[in-house]
Amino acid sequence: MKSIRAFYPLMVISGLVQLLIPSTIHIIMDQFHLTEGEVSTLPLVYFIGMMVSAVFVTHLINRFLVKLLLLTSALLICISLISASLSYEFYMFTFFCFFTGLGNGILIILPGVYVTNVLSKESARIQSTLFGFISFGYILGPLIPGIIIKLDISWRWAIASPALLMVPLIIPLIFTKFNRIEKVDKLSVSTVKEIIKFNPRFFTGLFIALILGAGATQGFLIWIITFLEKERGLLQGSAHLILSAIGICLVFGRLACGNLTKRFSTFNILIIISIVSTFLIFFAPFPQHVIFNIVLFMLASIFFAGIFPLLLSAASTYPKSESSSTYSLFFIALALGSLFVPFLIGHIFEIAGYVAGMSSITVLFLGVLACLFFIKNDLPNKRKSSLMNHSC
Repeated sequence: MKSIRAFYPLMVISGLVQLLIPSTIHIIMDQFHLTEGEVSTLPLVYFIGMMVSAVFVTHLINRFLVKLLLLTSALLICISLISASLSYEFYMFTFFCFFTGLGNGILIILPGVYVTNVLSKESARIQSTLFGFISFGYILGPLIPGIIIKLDISWRWAIASPALLMVPLIIPLIFTKFNRIEKVDKLSVSTVKEIIKFNPRFFTGLFIALILGAGATQGFLIWIITFLEKERGLLQGSAHLILSAIGICLVFGRLACGNLTKRFSTFNILIIISIVSTFLIFFAPFPQHVIFNIVLFMLASIFFAGIFPLLLSAASTYPKSESSSTYSLFFIALALGSLFVPFLIGHIFEIAGYVAGMSSITVLFLGVLACLFFIKNDLPNKRKSSLMNHSC
């Protein structure tokens, strides 16, 4: 159990890196003279990197030690971020962004796989804590670019800063001993068939819900600063404080979900937070006064915070030998939504405007609701199921 503590600082950094594109996409767009549609290729490429890491992580686990994989991923993130910060062409910046996503994907997935496999009995509590530390990274992530903008320092330091912060935070990892992950089936076509066969309807609904839920969350986070600055005229740097406040809302929302699962079924919680998120996200961009926009966006983030962590926790519903592959497969769904949705929203911003772009996220939450009702009768053992009792 003590070894898990070495993951926590890394989770903060991974959350910080995860919000690096949302915190800087408007700056990058101006620096490289790009349209919203063109700059939207950046999250697309980043999440392709994360998806590739999810595909191959189970293969790597069978060949290398957990510590070596984590250290290598941390090093890859450092090198790619520093290289990106020195790039003067957008295509080179995007190229290094792919490797940042690749490294950060392993950094996020591997602790979850480790907990699911080695400490399955404590999985609910520890998974909740891991996502909590990622959310703390969400709080810190926007602050650094915001401070750099306010101090009129080169934007390139905002890209390089997580790499510099990574160095002291990997020290606990170096001195920590980890158990070897055992009984891990490599993610392959035959493994995927077995996972689907376990409960085809449940898997299909859950997989699509994860694509939509994660896509909605990432689409919101990536474009919120651009909306506030371009549509509502918020000063540069100030919108970063709003994104940081939204990070606090995400932490609060996930902690609230964790406590609510002790008293209510996860299905009911997901239904309620999806419905409320749908209404809030739809109406939030319409008020002309920025204060009303911010309040509604923050309220919405509290509610949608728990959607994809609650869905992702279903991996431990599957047999232990398949749980790691299932976790990776669900993470691929997460990456799929995260790479396509921000890309599409960027084009909606460019074609139909910022208000329409932000409100379009509503459609995704409606899709999550449809998926939940689709799998309602296939939830394993109802309230006693792993999905029913996992925190977010």
